Amino acid sequence: MSILSKMILREILLPFIFSFCALNALLLVGRLLPLFEPILKAGTGFKDIFKLMALILPTFWVFVLPMATVLGVLLGFLRLSRDSEVLALFACGVQPKKMLAPVLLVTFSAFILSLFISGYILPATKRASKTFLLQLTQLALSRGIPQRMFFTPIPGLTIYAHDGKDGGRRLKGLFVWDSRKKDSSSQIVAKKGSIIASQDRKEVALRLDDGQLNMASPDYKDVDTMDFKTYTIRLKLRDDAYEPSRGDLRIDRLWQAAFDPKNTKDDRLSYLVELYKRITLPIGTLILGLLAAPFGIFFGRTGLSGGIALSLAAFLSYYTIMIFMANLAEAGITPPFLSLWVPNLVFLFITIAMLWLLDRRGPIRG
Repeated sequence: MSILSKMILREILLPFIFSFCALNALLLVGRLLPLFEPILKAGTGFKDIFKLMALILPTFWVFVLPMATVLGVLLGFLRLSRDSEVLALFACGVQPKKMLAPVLLVTFSAFILSLFISGYILPATKRASKTFLLQLTQLALSRGIPQRMFFTPIPGLTIYAHDGKDGGRRLKGLFVWDSRKKDSSSQIVAKKGSIIASQDRKEVALRLDDGQLNMASPDYKDVDTMDFKTYTIRLKLRDDAYEPSRGDLRIDRLWQAAFDPKNTKDDRLSYLVELYKRITLPIGTLILGLLAAPFGIFFGRTGLSGGIALSLAAFLSYYTIMIFMANLAEAGITPPFLSLWVPNLVFLFITIAMLWLLDRRGPIRG
């Protein structure tokens, strides 16, 4: 590797590493803040907290990696351009393609890594983090239920308690909506109730006293009413609570589901859109990373804040177009393949145009 390539790589990698770490920290704090209450109520230690952090972090990388790549390349070339080093290189007859060789190395590496994360690491960590959070919520339930708010600790189960004692373990004025069973749903009102938990807190139940149970069929045509003195609800996850959604599937599983004739047409379309998003977003990392180099040279006088604003504007524009076209595809308005490739084609055209302008600008020929 030439001295020039090593110099440019150093200029790119330092802001890339800083951007990657900073963006991960910001997103992690934002994600953990709403989870502090169940974490504290579950009585988890540092080991579980670090495990949760390790599971959540990879879910950001599919977005953080392209942003950090754009920021790293752009800020690196902004620094070179601001200090007139790019002008000096052009004056020495250095071709733009020689300056772009290390950029291509970085962006192509980011593309391969992003594709692997999007296809395999992201779905695996999503499934693991969902399972861990649901288990954490179940542990938190053993410590009590919050009062005077509609609390949904488990999908399909909502609890409201007007008053409580002992940290929410003994409750008064209870309303419970239970739709965890697919063939029926229940409304329960009770004067009082209490939390019952096993010694290891893995089995949790809500015992209700002096109340009424209304059980309805899915179409609400048949309703059974029962008064009770004591009624116990197991606060357990629904049997299909751990079933993966399309975002939890590996890229090969998505491919199978998208072309499986057993799935409905709408389901196949949904899987297909998710599949193309998993492929096109990593390719966008490659395109945006290459675009950042001429941007950094042409806007070299904007400074650090201007560079960050320019990077965010480019990425957010790309991602907004991607989401808009994905929504059109899911609605059946446009073909999925064409829709999901539009953002990449638009920014590929801009990248080619900027690289052409860069080639015309330098080097200085005597």
